[in-house]
Amino acid sequence: MKNFAVYEFQHDKADRVRFFRSQNANAPPHFHRCIEILYITEGYVDCEVNGSHFLCGKDEIVFVHKCGVHALAPAPRYKNFVLIIGPRYSDDFSGIFQTETLPAHLSDSVFNRTLQPYFRALDGENDAPELVVKGFIDIIIGNLLDHYDKVPATPTPNIGIIVAALNYIDNHYREPITLEQISGVFGYNKYYFSRLFNTYIGESLNGYINAVRIRNLVAEAKKQENPNLSELVFANGFDSMTTFYRNFSKYYDRPPTEVFRSR
Repeated sequence: MKNFAVYEFQHDKADRVRFFRSQNANAPPHFHRCIEILYITEGYVDCEVNGSHFLCGKDEIVFVHKCGVHALAPAPRYKNFVLIIGPRYSDDFSGIFQTETLPAHLSDSVFNRTLQPYFRALDGENDAPELVVKGFIDIIIGNLLDHYDKVPATPTPNIGIIVAALNYIDNHYREPITLEQISGVFGYNKYYFSRLFNTYIGESLNGYINAVRIRNLVAEAKKQENPNLSELVFANGFDSMTTFYRNFSKYYDRPPTEVFRSR
């Protein structure tokens, strides 16, 4: 599937701190309201954060501000620590990150190694007391803010409305959704809501809805032995085969039957 930033609602709904080790993850463009910090422990990873492309190596850090679109690919392999700070925790830093934030690529490996003990302390501590976990997070972010020059942050004053709209789409994409309907659900003028959505997501409302439908349709088809295309098309909210094919071709350069066969 071609680049399309997927909203990872599961992180926002969990609203907690997650820390885990990962390796060779190939993550397509996605975003969420959490702050995400990746500490590379081995190898290299090809990164893109908010349109900025860079190669990140051992003892370098990737910092993703909340709602930052990011994608990862092994180059050719890597291992890392992953720290995902849910909104309940990351909102503590909202005042600090209101106008400025950290660069996406934190490349001072000598300095970063001084923080490695705190990352390792979080490893396996998901059940530790909340204040202990928060203490390690404060140390990590506090030191990063003290060491690295900050960059301008994109303000996100209406992000709660956008996240609610994305959750609404995830729950109702099988149904007809119009701009008038969804803007009414959230009490906004349709023209204002359309501009707001496009500003945050970088895609029109209809374009995003149809991309969600395509993504879910393909996922369903790959679970079936002999998927019936027309049934899947209408079950996933498309009003015609023409609309489906027009949107499908935006993200895939192969016919649906070939995409469904690929596992």
